[in-house]
Amino acid sequence: MSLALPDARALAPPNVHERLIRGALFLVCFLLITITVSPFPDLGDSAVLDPVGSGNSTGQIASILLTIALGAFVLVRTPRVALHAVTPVLILLLGWILLTAALSPNSGLALRRSVLAIMTIANATALLLLPMGREHFARLLATGCLIVLAVCYVGVLLVPQYAIHQATDIAEPVLAGAWRGAFEHKNGAGATMVLFLFIGIFAARAGSRVAGLAVVIGAGLFLPFTQSKSPIGLLPLTVILAFAVVRLRSDLARWSLVVGTVVLANLLTVGTVMIEPVGKLLSTVMSDTSFTGRNVIWRFAIDSTMAKPITGHGFQAFWGTDALVFNWNIHESWGMRASDAHNAYLNLAVMIGLVGLALALAWIVLQPLADLARLRRTGVDPALTMMFVQIWIFGLLLSATESILLSGGDLLWFLMAASIIGLRLQRIHRLKG
Repeated sequence: MSLALPDARALAPPNVHERLIRGALFLVCFLLITITVSPFPDLGDSAVLDPVGSGNSTGQIASILLTIALGAFVLVRTPRVALHAVTPVLILLLGWILLTAALSPNSGLALRRSVLAIMTIANATALLLLPMGREHFARLLATGCLIVLAVCYVGVLLVPQYAIHQATDIAEPVLAGAWRGAFEHKNGAGATMVLFLFIGIFAARAGSRVAGLAVVIGAGLFLPFTQSKSPIGLLPLTVILAFAVVRLRSDLARWSLVVGTVVLANLLTVGTVMIEPVGKLLSTVMSDTSFTGRNVIWRFAIDSTMAKPITGHGFQAFWGTDALVFNWNIHESWGMRASDAHNAYLNLAVMIGLVGLALALAWIVLQPLADLARLRRTGVDPALTMMFVQIWIFGLLLSATESILLSGGDLLWFLMAASIIGLRLQRIHRLKG
């Protein structure tokens, strides 16, 4: 059974060498976005508090080379397929990001980060076009997950000072004991393990039963040790919502469920500092309505958005910059010291303004809903569609407390973008088939 994407086959039947090239490119792409070129960062190094700068040059070079390789392969083998991923709303979104980056006080940084965001979406598209079929896709995903899991477990066993949060960590010593594996933070590790659970289930359903179950077991055992509350708490909710979204026959019910869930998630988080009655109501059922201090960051982010509501402060060129880090004092909000808004929707508003937020929501929330509506009428690949929807829903929910959307170098956003594009390509395939 072929992967349910339009003409995902090569222009000619692939030979053994092409199969190896496709598999190698897939795994390099998956591993680079997952464990990066610098796994196990030292959180005891005072450099973690430095303002954001040019970034990791080795990682940037690797990303550029990979993008060139993926782009060349796709242009030679499946150029028409890739164009189906480029929708009008995506073009408008990327154009707006580049425009606001050029207008940013930190335009150089914003433009570099904008290019990285575009590369991430391009590479996510290419990832879907490399496998030669559904089973091949499942095997490659499972293989990538097993490699990452092996690296994480080896890190915990052999170099725990770099794979487990320590009391000597500069930024957050209170996280001591939480497993982070090869990642920078326990929350990233926790979110990754949830994604691996979805991938493992898909792999098992798509023919790679042993590898898929191995991924599920490995990720399932690692997840609780991350002590990552949000990913762990959202896992059962995501499974239930994804099941409902895929099975609902009414388009109106599906749209209402997804849009309503996104609105409610933000109302119960950012809404607690914007709407006083909501905050008071939530305090009656929650012991910590600050969401571990996020309320201070949200207030600062809201004020910063209102300062530049149309164009924002520049794509990923606001948090951690010199203007915030070096101008902070005890009389200022410590939200100035935050790494991001800790809410993806608010984070987009700060970076690219309310216009950019609207365009982002149109592509990230509304386009997949439209594609799912068409898929319901033309038929779906149950296992593949379910994985895409699970990743998408999980990303939407976690975005209420983490800045995930359009985050270059983040595995969840990368797979979320791939899922959004995957649903679109499935729709095109079904309509043509």
